[in-house]
Amino acid sequence: MSSITTTTPTKQPIARSRGLSLRTKQILLAYALVAPVVIWRLFTTIYPFIATLLLSFQDNSPIRRKAEYIGLENYEQLFQDLRVRESLGFTLTFTVISVTLQILLGLGIAELLNRRFRGRNIVRAINLLPWAMPAIVIGTAGTWIFNTDYGLVNDIIWRLTGNRPLWLVEAFTAQLAVVLIDVWKNTAFVAIIFLGGLQGISGELYEAAKIDGANGMQRYRFITVPLMLPLILSMTIFISIFRVLTFEVIYALTAGGPGSATSVLSYAVYLEGFRVLNFGYASSIAMLLFVIVLVMGIVGFVFLRRAVERL
Repeated sequence: MSSITTTTPTKQPIARSRGLSLRTKQILLAYALVAPVVIWRLFTTIYPFIATLLLSFQDNSPIRRKAEYIGLENYEQLFQDLRVRESLGFTLTFTVISVTLQILLGLGIAELLNRRFRGRNIVRAINLLPWAMPAIVIGTAGTWIFNTDYGLVNDIIWRLTGNRPLWLVEAFTAQLAVVLIDVWKNTAFVAIIFLGGLQGISGELYEAAKIDGANGMQRYRFITVPLMLPLILSMTIFISIFRVLTFEVIYALTAGGPGSATSVLSYAVYLEGFRVLNFGYASSIAMLLFVIVLVMGIVGFVFLRRAVERL
């Protein structure tokens, strides 16, 4: 009698097919869930940028009921406008001084907060209070602090020297007041970021250097600074961009005055766009801001990549 052999079909291809189908469904579901956020982000980022770029080539003002293409005339006026040139100069000066002070003070405060002492956690929390306060509140408080007659700063100076500087009236002192308020508010955040970087450095490196005879300054120079350099450069890029775009503190503290001594480019955009309602010219100033931020980002990224490669 001949035997009949039967073969049962393997289920492996079916399992694979079902597995691939399930994976495809999961990927499609993930894209479907993320898509609304991505589309909304593109709409709120790409569209305003393109609209601002197109407006910068127009003479657009609802007051004059005019919206016509004028080519590069806004940009020609931009580089001839004394107020814009003064705003550009103070923007760069303010950014360089404020960022330098924030980096140096942030490193110093981070070193202090990294030491062991009683109440360290409370001190770390108090350190963040200026950064947690809204910038518009800080700027408004600054008008009282630097008030000529009854301000806290002038009261201290008067008791020591008998003089009362006109902080918000003279150009140089008003610029100094803006820098001091900005540094006081934002250094706390920089210090906390640097504190996290310091805590990531192994203590064994310092112990080994100490055994080799390195003093505190040498350990800081040859261990702390090289290992912290990528973080320092990252924070420099980050806070530099935010300093270029600073608006609230200056709006509340000096309103760009006296004259245009403390006006930054972002405040010039506000004046032209929302006070004068000259949308075309305001857009050209905004595009100048974009170019500055873009150049700063590219240059900072180059230096950051080099610093990372050296580690």
